[in-house]
Amino acid sequence: MKDCVFCNIGKEEIIIKTKYCVVIPDKYPVSKGHVLVVPKKHYKKITQIPDKELFDIIKTIKLMEKRMLKKLKSEGIDLRQNYRPFIPESRLRKEHIHFHLIPRSFNDLVYKKKGNVERKEISEKEKKWLIGLLG
Repeated sequence: MKDCVFCNIGKEEIIIKTKYCVVIPDKYPVSKGHVLVVPKKHYKKITQIPDKELFDIIKTIKLMEKRMLKKLKSEGIDLRQNYRPFIPESRLRKEHIHFHLIPRSFNDLVYKKKGNVERKEISEKEKKWLIGLLG
């Protein structure tokens, strides 16, 4: 789609590229190392993704989780995929399915924030660090 942010990902953003998906840093990370696994084709929900493409995406998620646990020294990883057509349009809602891999530690504050707190946008320095580390 012409106006979809995930259909127009710049090469400089990509950490890993496979036949059917790319891995990119989350623009508004909830923890250090938060990445997105995004299908190259535009799908709104998981039930639209053909099995061979979904298998590639799951293999990529598995690879990224292994790298993140090792290189980021995370204690765990949250895997999330949101499909919420009932939520009104917002800056955070995307009509292109994607999967969040969120590095976690026992004492992090990822889910302890109260209210709808705006997250800061990832800096260019953080983005380059993440691409170098996990690519």
